[in-house]
Amino acid sequence: MTDPAISAAPDPAGAVDLADFIERLRMLRAHAGSPSFRLLAKRVGPLLKPPQEVTHSTVSDVFDPARRRLNQELVAAIVQALGVTEAQAARWRAACVAAHATRRPAGTVGVFRQLPAELATFTGRREELAALMALVGETGAGLGSGSGSGISTGTNTSAPQTVVVSAIEGMAGIGKTQLVIRAAHELVRAGRFADVQLYVNLRGFDAEAAPADPSDVLDSFLRQLEVPARRIPEDRDERAAMFRDRIAGRDALLVLDNAADEAQVADLIPADPRCLVLLTSRRNLAGLDGARLFRLDVFPPRDALELLARVVGQERVAAEPEAAAEVVRLCGLLPLAVSLAAARLRSRPAWSLERLAAHLRDSGLDAVRAGSRELRPVFDLSYRDLPAATARAFRLLSLHPGRGFTSGAVAALSGTSEGAARAALEALVDENLIEQRTADRYELHDLLHAYAVERAQIDESAAEREESLGRLLSWYLHTTENVARAVENRRLLETLPTLPSEPAAPRFASAQEAMAWYDAERENLSAVLMCAADTGRHDLALRLPVTLLGCYQRRKDWARWRSAYETGLDSAREAGDRTAQGRLYNGLGLVLFDLRAYPQAIEVYGEALALAEEIGSTRQVASILGNIGDCHCRLGDFGTAETVIRRSLALFREIGDPQNLASSLCNYGVLLHEAKRLEESHATYSEALAASRKAGNRRFEAIIAFNRAEVCMDQDRPAEAEEDYRLALTAAQDADDRPTEAEARRSLARPLRALSRPAEAREALRAALALFEALGSPEAAVTRERLAELGD
Repeated sequence: MTDPAISAAPDPAGAVDLADFIERLRMLRAHAGSPSFRLLAKRVGPLLKPPQEVTHSTVSDVFDPARRRLNQELVAAIVQALGVTEAQAARWRAACVAAHATRRPAGTVGVFRQLPAELATFTGRREELAALMALVGETGAGLGSGSGSGISTGTNTSAPQTVVVSAIEGMAGIGKTQLVIRAAHELVRAGRFADVQLYVNLRGFDAEAAPADPSDVLDSFLRQLEVPARRIPEDRDERAAMFRDRIAGRDALLVLDNAADEAQVADLIPADPRCLVLLTSRRNLAGLDGARLFRLDVFPPRDALELLARVVGQERVAAEPEAAAEVVRLCGLLPLAVSLAAARLRSRPAWSLERLAAHLRDSGLDAVRAGSRELRPVFDLSYRDLPAATARAFRLLSLHPGRGFTSGAVAALSGTSEGAARAALEALVDENLIEQRTADRYELHDLLHAYAVERAQIDESAAEREESLGRLLSWYLHTTENVARAVENRRLLETLPTLPSEPAAPRFASAQEAMAWYDAERENLSAVLMCAADTGRHDLALRLPVTLLGCYQRRKDWARWRSAYETGLDSAREAGDRTAQGRLYNGLGLVLFDLRAYPQAIEVYGEALALAEEIGSTRQVASILGNIGDCHCRLGDFGTAETVIRRSLALFREIGDPQNLASSLCNYGVLLHEAKRLEESHATYSEALAASRKAGNRRFEAIIAFNRAEVCMDQDRPAEAEEDYRLALTAAQDADDRPTEAEARRSLARPLRALSRPAEAREALRAALALFEALGSPEAAVTRERLAELGD
C-alpha cells in the first residue's frame, strides 16, 4: 500500500493567507511531478474561457510567494492542468477568493513565514542535519531576547559576532534543497527564528529562466517585510542597505536556494548576528567570506534503500531485497535518481524491482525519469555553461577506462599541458561535476559518467575519441616504464610508442615514489591493459605487463600479476610477436613459482625457453634456465637443478650481465643451502651480493642478504646473521619491498633470541606483525604465534 502522506494532494481549504495559498499551489505542482512552466502554459491556454495563448512567465508568476493578487480563473485553469477535477478546481477557486480576503490576525503583523513545505519522502541526512543544528546551537542565532530553545547551545553562551552563513554544495540531484528546508523547519519547530523566515529560489541553474537578479530579490524581500513599493529605492546598493536595516534586530532565517555564485548572494546576506542564512548551490562557494561550507555526498546504501521503500512501499523492497539493492546501486545512490526511479515503479504496480533494475541496466539515463521529470536535463544545466576547454575535459573523462584519474591522465586525454588539465579539473570540482578524493585524484559519479559518455558521442568525432584514448594508453605505458626504471634500476623496453611533448609522463626519484604511484593506480592499470587489448592495441597490451613485473613482485599482487601476463600473452599471439611471447611466458612462470605451483611453472618456463632459443636470445635463455633450476630445487631434484643453473651462470658470465648473474647466483645459493652445502652456499650468496651491488638493484640485495643470513643461522653464527638480516631490512625499505622487509624483521628475532636479547626480539616481531597485517598476509598468524612464544 502506498503511503498516504506521499500520494495525498494538498488541500487548499484552510489557507491562512495568500502566501499560504500559493505555497499549497506549489505543493500541488510538486505532487503532479513538477511539470515545467512551459508545459503548464500549453495545457492552461485551452482551459481558459475563451481559450487563449498563455506565456510560461504568466504561469510561473502565479507560483511567486511574493504575489499580492491572483487571477482566480487562471488559478482554476492551472490546477486543472495539474490534474485535479473540475469540482476540485472550484474548491481551489473558492479558497483563492478567501485567501485574498484574509487578513493577518492581530499580533502577527511583521511575522513572515515563507518556507516551502517539507517533502514527506525526506530521508536520511542525519549527520548533516545534526551538523547544521549544532552550528546554529553554538552561535545562539535565532534565539531572540530570552526565548527558549529545544537545541542545546553548548558552552558558547555569548552572542555571535557575525551572521551565520551555511553553504550547502553538491552535484545536481544530491538533495541540497530538501536538506536545508528540513533543517529550517526543524529550527522553527525548536522555537528559533520566530520573527522572519524568507525563502527564494535564485534559479542559478534553471533551464527556463536566467538566474534571479539580486536587485529583484531584494525588492521582493523588502515587499515581504512590508516596505511600500514607492519607498523601495531603484539602486541595488540602496536596496541592500535598506534590507539590512529592516532585518536588523530580528531573528531572521533566510534560505537562498540554487545560488549561481558568490556575487549573486553577497547583497542578500544580513549583517545582524541573530540571523541565519542557509544557502545551496551546485558550485563551490569558497569565496563567500565567513561561510561554513558543507559538501553533500551521495546517500549511503541504507538511506537510499529507505528512500526507495518510502516511495514504493516497504513490502515491495522486503520482497526483493537483492533487486532493491541493485536499483539503488544503478542509481549511483543519488537521491534524485533513486526518487525518480522509485516514482516510475510506483506508477507501474505490475513491475517488479528486478524488472526496474533490468530497465536501468539496459537504458541508463533514459530509465531515470518519472512523468515529465528526468535526470538528463538536470545535468544539461551544469554542462551547458562550462567553458569550452572545461566541457571538453569533462566529456573526455568518459574515455578513461579506470575509476579515478589524475591531472596527468586528463592532460594525456585532452592533449594539453598538465597545468591546463588541472585547471579544468578544479573548475569541474567547483561545479560539483567531479569529486576530488585526494590532492590530485578525482572521480566521476556513475550517472555523470554515463552523461559524459553521451556528451563525448555527441561533441567529439570518432577519430577524436580514438586519438584521445591512444594518447592516454601511451602515456600509461611511458609512465610504467619510468616506474620500472625507478624500481628495477634498468630499462625494460627497447622501444616505446611516440608520446607528444605535452604532457610528459611522470618520472620518479625513488623506488618508494614509483611504488606509491603504482599503489594509487593499480586498479586503473588493470583497466588500461584490458582496454588496450579489447581495442586491438596489442603493441601496448603486450608491453605493459613487462614494465609492471617489479611492482607485482614487491606487492605479491598475484591475481593481478597472473591476469596481466595472460592478457599480454594473448595480445602477443595476436600480434605474432615471438620475442614478447617468450618474455610473457617467463613472467607467467614467475608468478606460478611464487604461488609454489612448481610443476606448472616448469611447463610454462619450457614454452618460454623454446621461444628464446628459437629467436636466439642468449640473455632470455640464461634467465629462463635459472628459473627452471630454481623450480627443480624446490621440488628436491638437486641434480637436475644444479645442471640447469650452472648452464645459466655460464651464459650470464659470458654476456656480462651483472643483474641477471646475481639472480642466477641467488638461485644457486638456494640450491646449495637446500643440499646442506653451507660453506659453498654462503660463498655463492656473497658473490651474488657483489653482482647485485654492481647492478644497483636494492631489491635483489635484500633477498640475497636475507638468504645469506639464513645460512649463517644454520652455521650457528647469529651475530653475522643479525648483520645480514639488518642489511636485508634496509635494502628492502629502500626498494619499497614490504613483504621482504616484513620477513626480514620477523627473522631478525631469531639471532636476537640466540644472542639473549629477548626485548629486541619482541620489538622486531611486533614491527613484522604490523607489516604483515597491513599487507593482509597469512604470515601474520605465524608471527603472532612467535610473539606468544616470547611471552608477548
